[in-house]
Amino acid sequence: MANEPWEAESEVVEPPPDGFDKMRDRWRPMCLEDPNARERREVNSEDEFHALRRFGWKWILRRDDHLEMLHLQAWYFQVRHFPRLSWVRLEPPHGEYFITSDRSVAWLADGYADTPPAALRHPTAQVIAPLTRTLALVGRHGIAPLSVTPREVNRFVAFAASGWIAGPTSDVVHQALIDRRDPRHWARPCSPPSN
Repeated sequence: MANEPWEAESEVVEPPPDGFDKMRDRWRPMCLEDPNARERREVNSEDEFHALRRFGWKWILRRDDHLEMLHLQAWYFQVRHFPRLSWVRLEPPHGEYFITSDRSVAWLADGYADTPPAALRHPTAQVIAPLTRTLALVGRHGIAPLSVTPREVNRFVAFAASGWIAGPTSDVVHQALIDRRDPRHWARPCSPPSN
């Protein structure tokens, strides 16, 4: 998405949160690559950056770029999405535990786990955040009672992970890895109780 052209005339779903317009620009050197010649260049000015982009050069995201974007996304979630959700604390029964992963806060909407952050506006959106091995938060729209097991939370956390998962026991990690491959569980991380 960083290399897709941005259209200023695009429809905006909602205005940015308070404070967004007060952010300051902070320039730092960036890496661009010519997709034809595979030549990379360190760019030291905004004018040079935009000139090369107009010629089709691609922005190569480095660790600092990625971390800055994650920081901005976390702030945006904190002020825009999280206050709109109803939050439930989950504590597992004795002897059961939650896992965590490289994507410790994950979400889904309309049964899909690979949705962009904008999907958090969807009425079925759910956010799952294991905080410790014995405490997880689930955020969702609405206040209907929630019926979910630690195993379902772990399956979803494992499903959303891209690089690693970790847990307090090898058994709980192993079970999450098995469950994330089971299609019977893919679309229902946290369901209202059945009558």
